[in-house]
Amino acid sequence: MGLLDGKVALVTGGGKGIGRAVAHMFVAEGARVAVTGRTLSDVRRVAEEIGSKAVAIEHDVTKRADWKNAIGYVKDWGGRLDVLVNNAGVVVGASFLEATDENWQLHMSFAHAIFMGCQEALPLMKQGGRGGSIINVLSSWGQRPVPGFVSYCSSRATAAMTTKVLALECAADRNPIRVNSVHPGITATDMTWNAVDKMSAETGCSKEEALTAFLSFNPIKRMAEPEEIAAAVLYLASDAAALVTGIELNVDGGSLIRP
Repeated sequence: MGLLDGKVALVTGGGKGIGRAVAHMFVAEGARVAVTGRTLSDVRRVAEEIGSKAVAIEHDVTKRADWKNAIGYVKDWGGRLDVLVNNAGVVVGASFLEATDENWQLHMSFAHAIFMGCQEALPLMKQGGRGGSIINVLSSWGQRPVPGFVSYCSSRATAAMTTKVLALECAADRNPIRVNSVHPGITATDMTWNAVDKMSAETGCSKEEALTAFLSFNPIKRMAEPEEIAAAVLYLASDAAALVTGIELNVDGGSLIRP
């Protein structure tokens, strides 16, 4: 038996990195998964890798209409929704004085996306009274300030508080939807490598030096693999976490507790 036998999940940002790893792991544990993302070719590739238990949906999480379409598709395809993984995100570094309105609004649009996604998904998740799980994949940088990333840190912190408020509101139900967040540290994804490249180009340091600077936040001194983040998401999605709600689960090599 798999940890997610019979469950239906929706994973945003599923075309690569952490989202792709989550989708693969969920199906391996018995779930059917809707893999969504802004680039249809990416999510189609992941769905094809997985096979018949996955479906690809083109989905811009910053648009409510796309959320309505995605949830409607899942209802028709899967008949239910047990797990929502809000994984889509963006990071564009900027210091406080250099950050533009556009930079701020770009990052905040992904905090808003989590708000919209939960609002649109909850009615379907509540049908049947089975309970369920929402996991918001955020960042350890939303828990501790990082110079040069004011908009990103602020948006992740906003989403973390949204998670906790929703967890309290859902906990009052007889069969509650559990709501938690996972906070990766530096992870081997395209987003990380793009940030490393940007830092290298802007400062003139090598890519190795830029990566070392990023890992200075991490006592274990290595990046996480996407599958390591996916394993934390799987735990929170499963019935093994039936009494776990409102937590921030760090998978960050000890970044949050560093001196």
